[in-house]
Amino acid sequence: MYRFVPFLFIFLSFVLYAGPLNKGVLDFITSKWKLNNTQQEYLSQQKVLALSEVETKNSGQEFKLKAAALVPKKCYKAIRVISNFELYSTWISFIKSSSYNPKSRLLTLRADHTLLPYPMIIYIIVDRPTKEGKYPFLFPTGLFDGLKGEFEIKEINNQCVLYAHSYWKGKKTKIPDLIIEVFSETLSKIGGEILMRKI
Repeated sequence: MYRFVPFLFIFLSFVLYAGPLNKGVLDFITSKWKLNNTQQEYLSQQKVLALSEVETKNSGQEFKLKAAALVPKKCYKAIRVISNFELYSTWISFIKSSSYNPKSRLLTLRADHTLLPYPMIIYIIVDRPTKEGKYPFLFPTGLFDGLKGEFEIKEINNQCVLYAHSYWKGKKTKIPDLIIEVFSETLSKIGGEILMRKI
């Protein structure tokens, strides 16, 4: 079975701030992602931002995914939810099972959704979030073997900001570019919206 799903949908578990973005929050996000006016408005309307870009060139394929979200609460409340990896299968319907081995730092998920080309098993090496900071992650095996990324949790003016990105480049897969873009963006948003209600 092929093993791939965007890691970032796990960490988009945030209730977004419904009012105008304050300068500190906006500066932090736009230093990493040049948001247009519509994207800024989406954040103010409590929407998860996710952008996937996939490109095939000759025999190779390149995948990029980034996301941003804002919780109008202090970070410890958001971290308390997103760190509960083992409960993801209870909370998110398309995650059928979830487990975490703290010794190996291995998060294992099994996902199935109509948007996915087939059921997927995802292996991710990552530290369990316990505080603000940067958390690198790695897909050690699977269809997108070697995919790397990082998510950052930062508190600004009593609000919790999350920014995340991932990147992979390798041999062309059997999945068309558009299919990867659609399911990675959509499931990132769906997963985030489900988890944000838990905060």
